[in-house]
Amino acid sequence: MLPYCIRLVNIDHHRKGLESAGWKVRIIQRIRNPKAERDAYNEWNYSKFRLWQLTDYDKVIFIDADLLILRNIDFLFTMPEITATGNNATLFNSGVMIIEPSNCTFQLLMEHINEITSYNGGDQGYLNEIFTWWHRIPKHMNFLKHFWEGDEEEVKAKKTRLFGANPPILYVLHYLGRKPWLCFRDYDCNWNVEVLRGFASDVAHTRWWKVHNKMPKKLQSYCLLRSRLKAGLEWERRQAEKANFTDGHWRRNITDPRLKICYEKFCFWESMLWHWGENKTNATKQNALPATPSAGKSSS
Repeated sequence: MLPYCIRLVNIDHHRKGLESAGWKVRIIQRIRNPKAERDAYNEWNYSKFRLWQLTDYDKVIFIDADLLILRNIDFLFTMPEITATGNNATLFNSGVMIIEPSNCTFQLLMEHINEITSYNGGDQGYLNEIFTWWHRIPKHMNFLKHFWEGDEEEVKAKKTRLFGANPPILYVLHYLGRKPWLCFRDYDCNWNVEVLRGFASDVAHTRWWKVHNKMPKKLQSYCLLRSRLKAGLEWERRQAEKANFTDGHWRRNITDPRLKICYEKFCFWESMLWHWGENKTNATKQNALPATPSAGKSSS
């Protein structure tokens, strides 16, 4: 759970947090994606290739940091390289992969980074070019939190039931779009951004926070919000209000205690909104109208 919240601003501090949660931490030299723009989201995601250097293990189950494990997946160790879920008929999703570490494979990956163009700009597209053969497992092993534009209400309802099923039916839930720990805990903030609304599900959002709440309080402190993020969430909420999104999540009063907790030198996040052209009304704290019940539905 903890790696979801970690940002390596203070490496020693966050390493101690991971270790106290039981993680064995390895510091690696990052691998730059030569085709990525400077400071882009995908600039360093080829660092994932270092997985193949974990040669003290026979097999590795790689799990992206934005996944929530709901059921035991140890049986995946019986699967060969590469085993993954399919994004479509021919391509796999690299969020969950079974790999077999090998320095030879690592060298193969490194030899072609200047030649191969990833279809999605990241490691997933690159790995699909290298591993054109792969072994498919059911989507329940890496179930995407996403509602397609053409999904019928029955399909949306089925997905929502899967997100919240107790006992769980899914093995792994993959949080696409804005991540729960980067939203206020009150609701899924994907609702407030037009291009992200297909990723919005209050049921899946709540599920993540229930797991978070089981962590020791000391570890929960790694999920605190930075001032700039608080301002950004409020700015997006105000844009949703101006657009009058009919789901009405922007009306909800924010009760997330992290809103009032600051661990930085600069805590006056409201002033950032003024620089962004917003007025001085702090609607996040003042507006207490309930949202229209619409958890798990997508408005496209």
